[in-house]
Amino acid sequence: YQSEDISISLQKVTIEGGKHKNVYYLADIYISNIQCLQTGFAQNTFGVGYTQSVLEMDKTLDAVLAVNGDYYGNGSHGVVIRNGEVYRNTTDASDVCVLYSDGVMKTYAAGEFSLEEAVENGAWQAWSFGPALLDSQGNPKTEFQTSLNVLGLNPRTAIGYYEPGHYCLLVADGRYEDDAQGMTLEEMSQLFFTLGCQSAYNLDGGQSSVMTFQDAVVNQPSGQGRDISDCVIIKEVSQG
Repeated sequence: YQSEDISISLQKVTIEGGKHKNVYYLADIYISNIQCLQTGFAQNTFGVGYTQSVLEMDKTLDAVLAVNGDYYGNGSHGVVIRNGEVYRNTTDASDVCVLYSDGVMKTYAAGEFSLEEAVENGAWQAWSFGPALLDSQGNPKTEFQTSLNVLGLNPRTAIGYYEPGHYCLLVADGRYEDDAQGMTLEEMSQLFFTLGCQSAYNLDGGQSSVMTFQDAVVNQPSGQGRDISDCVIIKEVSQG
């Protein structure tokens, strides 16, 4: 996909020959305007109890590409900043990822994150799920701030950052016994390091992991996917 403000190159990658088969979908994204990378709420409403499929949100929000977000609506804690607006200012034990209006994306351990500083520095988006997949120097990690059940093989969604204006969104299929079984957090960490990202962040996974492109689901969601509270989208914003 190519336009004046957006360039998206989408590829399906299959890796065989290791302990298990990996299948993931990688969208390499360049944008000239940070507002082209937006987030959306199910039913266009912030709050617990509102859900939709990624494809429904994609179509409602007129997205070119969409993936699931952090499923903020699955709980009442965790900072939520979306499209420059603070919706929830409570934190939990999760790593936080902030995309700033200047295009820089950074990840923070829970104890290192300051909402006041993030807002002062122009936070455009903030997600609270995680964990961060690379350390502060952009190197792969082997220890993660998350629960044990998140560490192993799972369908996954993550966002990566190269430099302002250059990002990637990745969805890995999983839970298919004879096909894609999923990826571990260590595998994801190594993959984003190999891709050359400066920072990367794990979003909600499992049945939530869905990618849509041009109004169609492109991956093979586990269990047909599920309705969730939010998404990350790439969309046109320039006025004609």
